[in-house]
Amino acid sequence: MIRIHGDFIGGNIRVSEIYGDRVLLQNELRDTVGDWFYWAFCVEGAEGRELRFELGQNRIGYFGPAVSYDLCEWHWLGKCEGNSFVYHFGENESRVYFAHHMLYHPARFFSLCQRLGLQTDELCKSRKGRSVPCLYIGEGKRSIIFCARHHACESTGSYVMEGIIEELASSPIENARSLFVPFVDFDGVVDGDQGKSRYPHDHNRDYTDEPLYPEVRAICEYREKHGSTLGFDLHSPWHKGGVNDKIFVVRNMCEKAHRFDEFSALLESEITESSMKYSHTNDFPPLTAWNQPSANFAYTTNSRPDCRLAFSLESAYFGTEDDRVSGAKLVELGRCFARAVKKYFLEAEI
Repeated sequence: MIRIHGDFIGGNIRVSEIYGDRVLLQNELRDTVGDWFYWAFCVEGAEGRELRFELGQNRIGYFGPAVSYDLCEWHWLGKCEGNSFVYHFGENESRVYFAHHMLYHPARFFSLCQRLGLQTDELCKSRKGRSVPCLYIGEGKRSIIFCARHHACESTGSYVMEGIIEELASSPIENARSLFVPFVDFDGVVDGDQGKSRYPHDHNRDYTDEPLYPEVRAICEYREKHGSTLGFDLHSPWHKGGVNDKIFVVRNMCEKAHRFDEFSALLESEITESSMKYSHTNDFPPLTAWNQPSANFAYTTNSRPDCRLAFSLESAYFGTEDDRVSGAKLVELGRCFARAVKKYFLEAEI
């Protein structure tokens, strides 16, 4: 008997109807205000069957859904027509996962730290009582903060963070302590929430005098105690189209334009053939469209007198035909980014 469900870490789906081999699905917005596109589901017991899965508008990317058999390794199914895709289940494919994009399971983070011999810590307890992980690398008077998953569904940033951790674990920045918060909205990551535009506001609009979320409160307390010489927040942008298909820096302050120019030049110089591509020409300018001052991590950190530079790095869900997203290319982007941070730290004489 076929079972279609979201009963796993990151799962998000509602089965509307099943007509023979045709399955109608809807993603769950839960407490998201407005529309968002994230979905992820598992199919069990469909060996040898061919099924058509139909989703709503703006739910499938350029290269079809991401497919996995273990929630660890992912690949693109291939280009689909419209808002549906067809999958032929092999005779031995008893469990297959499908998602809007390539997911990043928290277990992968813990496995990474174990492989690198790094000891994780607890940032705080989440609203639901879960232990929110964090990691420290290096020691020194200067403080660097790396965050990802302020919006639960934005898993491309997790791959980028993995590459940063790999690079800095082998070669820490001198006289600097780096804090990594891999899953700021940890409950949302585990539960499979959109995370973006969560009511009454999401984690990345919570950097106020009285934060709602324990994770944000803990990051703010850390900033006050240890400072924030540099701050980087790793995100995924909107579904697809235009700049959303690229890697770009969200430049959040006109008065720090020269510092953004310095860092972007360093990042461009570090990009390798095996990395997702980056060009400063794709950076999003301040005071433009949605890029306004707000109570988010990057802007509030960059506004602090002790901060030299802080911004969000957006990494596409799908990429383009000549620069397709993959876990390996995003991890390599993270390594490149970490090398740029090290050079910036030295050349700016921070």
